[in-house]
Amino acid sequence: MTTTDSLTIDYPSQSQAVLLLFCGYVVIWYLQIGDRIPFLGAIRFEFIYAALLIGIMFLSTSFSSIESPILKYVILFFICLLIEIPFSYDLKMSWTIFIDRVLKFSFMAIFIAAFVRTPKHLVYFLGAFLLACLKMGQEGFIGQITGGLVWQNQGVMRLHGPTPLYAHPNSFSGMALGTVPFIYYLFPIVHRWVKAVLIIMLVFAINIILFTGSRTGYVAFFFFVLFVFLRSKTKMKFLMYALIIGVICIPMVPQDYIERFHSIFTGKEKEGHSYEARKEILKDAWQIFLDHPLGVGVAAFPAVRKATFGRGQDTHNLYLEVATNLGVQGFIIFIFFIFNMMKMLNGITRGAYKQLQIMEERIALVNNAEGIARDMVKHISDLKLIYATGSAVFMFLVIRLALGLFGMDLYEIYWWFALGLTISLYNINIYAQRRTEALLAFILKN
Repeated sequence: MTTTDSLTIDYPSQSQAVLLLFCGYVVIWYLQIGDRIPFLGAIRFEFIYAALLIGIMFLSTSFSSIESPILKYVILFFICLLIEIPFSYDLKMSWTIFIDRVLKFSFMAIFIAAFVRTPKHLVYFLGAFLLACLKMGQEGFIGQITGGLVWQNQGVMRLHGPTPLYAHPNSFSGMALGTVPFIYYLFPIVHRWVKAVLIIMLVFAINIILFTGSRTGYVAFFFFVLFVFLRSKTKMKFLMYALIIGVICIPMVPQDYIERFHSIFTGKEKEGHSYEARKEILKDAWQIFLDHPLGVGVAAFPAVRKATFGRGQDTHNLYLEVATNLGVQGFIIFIFFIFNMMKMLNGITRGAYKQLQIMEERIALVNNAEGIARDMVKHISDLKLIYATGSAVFMFLVIRLALGLFGMDLYEIYWWFALGLTISLYNINIYAQRRTEALLAFILKN
């Protein structure tokens, strides 16, 4: 009996050195090394690093072999942004945001899609991403204990982030929330020592979500729990664990934070008038949208609001940010973009789960001596990783959409991070399906 080596489908090859180089960039980017080490910031180290990766990417075949049905929506989104720039009410701001955020951040998606081509690559990338988040979580934990990152904001002592990107409590809370889906879905499939690290990360994440005092974060966490429950295949077990954790943790929450959560519904705050200010912003944003249905331009809302109402804050709402900045057409394109990304992720996870069921049924019928069981075990492990990561990215998007109810994140990296992983998983899954078919064909033949 022959082995399956000649029958299975090989994933695309990738240089180990290039993969590690990219993972290094992920850690450096999220930890914002240029801000932590002034010398590296002065020489624009992150830009040089990214330029090197761009050169490597175009010299290899990785970029040209990327496939994904969602690319047409990405192109439409870019076209919509570009059209809005010359007609913007704040041309300088629009151009700056497009270059410094949209264009630069989009390369994270391109890098992920180009360099993360196999389950092994995916493990390396997730390791780099979670390592950076672990470091920020540790800094937040120490900052809370020592008080070094805690100061008063809106009448409550709130935890702030260690880097400029996540300095605001709401942003820091969003970062921590973004790690929770990966912790939750990866936990069952990793080794024991990795489980220990994920538990530590979860403690760090809960610390950040709680002590940043972000009402936006509280709402997004609720949406996460709700969607996980709805998607869970063991709903009663999940509900039981959730109730136990709630009974243990809720009494430990300081009264100030409970009152802050209640203020979402009552509008009563200890200090400041953010609740009233947000209502005023939403009202102004809706009026500006009605007055400019084709959009005021990329990141131009604050300038238009200042000119119209004498008030300059931004929308504090993702959906009104999209509508006011990019108009009706941009809003439709953005919704299609996000909807199709989530639809793709749902298809990937469903497909991986079905393959898992088939492979786990068939492996019980295989004789180890035939040389196929080892290949099947490895493939089952890969399918579990695809399923877990796809589920985590889907929930990551749910969290970002929930955070968007109270925050303006259109030009942040989150969408590009999710897009890159979605395209990567789509391409990995193509080969996974071929491997499943080849292994099943081998079993039937022999």
